[in-house]
Amino acid sequence: MTSHSRVSPIFRIAAMVIGAVMIVACCPQEQLDERGWPRELVLGLVPALEAEALIDNLDPLTDHLEEALGLRVRSFVPMDYTGLVEAMGSGRADIGMLPPFAAMLADRRYDIETILISTRRGETGYRTQWFTNDPSVCETEIRFEERQCEARVRGRESVTRRFAYCEGDLESLREQSVAFVDPNSTSGFLFPAMQLREMGIDHQRDINSLFVRGHDAAALAVYGGDARFGVSYDDVRNMICNQFPDIGERVIVFNYAPMIPNDGVQVRPGLAPDLREAIKNAFIDLAESQADLPDDEKVLWVLYEIDGFMPTPEGIYEPVRAAFEFMRN
Repeated sequence: MTSHSRVSPIFRIAAMVIGAVMIVACCPQEQLDERGWPRELVLGLVPALEAEALIDNLDPLTDHLEEALGLRVRSFVPMDYTGLVEAMGSGRADIGMLPPFAAMLADRRYDIETILISTRRGETGYRTQWFTNDPSVCETEIRFEERQCEARVRGRESVTRRFAYCEGDLESLREQSVAFVDPNSTSGFLFPAMQLREMGIDHQRDINSLFVRGHDAAALAVYGGDARFGVSYDDVRNMICNQFPDIGERVIVFNYAPMIPNDGVQVRPGLAPDLREAIKNAFIDLAESQADLPDDEKVLWVLYEIDGFMPTPEGIYEPVRAAFEFMRN
């Protein structure tokens, strides 16, 4: 694979998005090898935080899959998760790594199968955190935890910062500005909005909802004073405290939403069962082979903070479907 080290991340990600359009636009005839497998697979990934971190680690993931499967693997970066779901549903992409809401919709619309659930520090779930820039929201004394900032870019120095926590009531959100992530984000909108709805707070009527498109952007909106409150996965502050040293102190976590099942690895319908199994084993092998490396050298950790996988439990995304149905009514 060609090195990207001298190319601007903006141009690199633009080129990969153009590649995504070409993949969706063209109509190749699928060719099968002697195993009944396609001669080429297409992998789609959407950046979680830093596009540069995704691009720098996309080639190692693609190379690993090619070697493990004995097939050519092409990668592309769609504009968003909806684009990836549509590409997989139309057969233009074969493999994706989708968050829970997108995975639930992909299964619902196109029978796209989740073959693995990711783990982070051994956990198969995560939660939304509520944060604020206003200490008066706290009903308890603010406490501080010291921990290292996560280095998502290889070679970036990790430093220790302080992170603020307290307990506060979500009733304080009424008539206030709230930075959500995206209407299709499970932790960045769906679960926290459902939590508010169950309290009698409507996100359209009772608060000023802002959609800022990224988990880091939600934290930065509160940090910069553009919103009084915000939500993200727990704990996005850890990923941006290298660039914003005092964000852990100025953005105070004061509440949480219910637990959410993790993201995972998905494959489109129509792939041979033994190929689905081989793809599954290839992802597991990559995680296990890099288990002893520092986090900033683990391909899957830098991409999506994944350090392992487990088989998909039956009904894993049922809570997401239930939340979706609840919010539709």
